[in-house]
Amino acid sequence: MDIYVYMQGQRRGPCDKAQLREMWKSGQLPKDALYWHDGMSRWAVISDLFANTMMAPPLPIDVGNAASMTFPPRIVNAD
Repeated sequence: MDIYVYMQGQRRGPCDKAQLREMWKSGQLPKDALYWHDGMSRWAVISDLFANTMMAPPLPIDVGNAASMTFPPRIVNAD
C-alpha cells in the first residue's frame, strides 16, 4: 500500500508502512505529521497509524506490595 505523509509543509511519498514504522521508531516522523493512503476520505495524524503497535504493555500488579498501594486510614480530629 502506498502511503503519503505530510509534514513540515511538504507532501512526501509514496512510502510503505514498514518504512514509515522505522521512521516512527527512530523519531524521524513528528507525532503531528499527517498520512493518507488510497481509500481514506481524509488525512489522519500519523500517531494513529501506529497507536496499537507502539503502546507499552501495562505494568503488572505486584501482589506482594498490594498493601503499599492502599491509602492510610483517615484520621479525624475530635475537637
